Amino acid sequence: MNRRLALLISAVVLAVATYILGWSTLFTVSSVHIIGSKTQISTGIVTGQKLARVEPRAVAARFENLDWVASAKVSRNWINGKVTIDLIERTPIAIYNNTVIDSTGKSFVLRGPASSPLVEIQAVDLTAAIKAVTFFTLLPTDLKSTLTVVKVRSSGALVLEVDNAGKNLEIRWGNDGDNELKLKAYKALIALPENATIKRIDVSAPHAPIVK
Repeated sequence: MNRRLALLISAVVLAVATYILGWSTLFTVSSVHIIGSKTQISTGIVTGQKLARVEPRAVAARFENLDWVASAKVSRNWINGKVTIDLIERTPIAIYNNTVIDSTGKSFVLRGPASSPLVEIQAVDLTAAIKAVTFFTLLPTDLKSTLTVVKVRSSGALVLEVDNAGKNLEIRWGNDGDNELKLKAYKALIALPENATIKRIDVSAPHAPIVK
């Protein structure tokens, strides 16, 4: 008898809880707040909606399907009914035609002005442009911070344009390889006083670099 009573009570409690969470007006969405984006975005969640019917993982997945969103986290506050959507936007570092690319090689359409200057990629297609971004993100900060343009030839050879003390300097890098040696050659050449006014450095053959 006690066992039957316990099962009955459990069933009643479950039914009441299900009603309260799924149908009662006690737990409804009071507000929706988006963190990490200044753009007006439709969340698909409305005030007064049953809080239990807001599935955090499903909402987060919907936002992460947006090309400009790196990650999304959704939480519900059962006390005040507040739904919080915390977004991390992708940060563009390069631009190819009208498409921007972040440091992970993900391409997306920029929704507003970039917060900092972007490296311009000139390539035959987006695949080659993404490879160029992967290459230059591995460059040391002192060189990467001066980079303005990366050109990718049809052969795969790379040509970098950097801002050298206010002057444009072209670095003919060649194919992506022997990069540490090429960096050493570049830094050694740029440090020489007699190379202060050069316009071009060719380190494609790092053992025999050329300056002009």
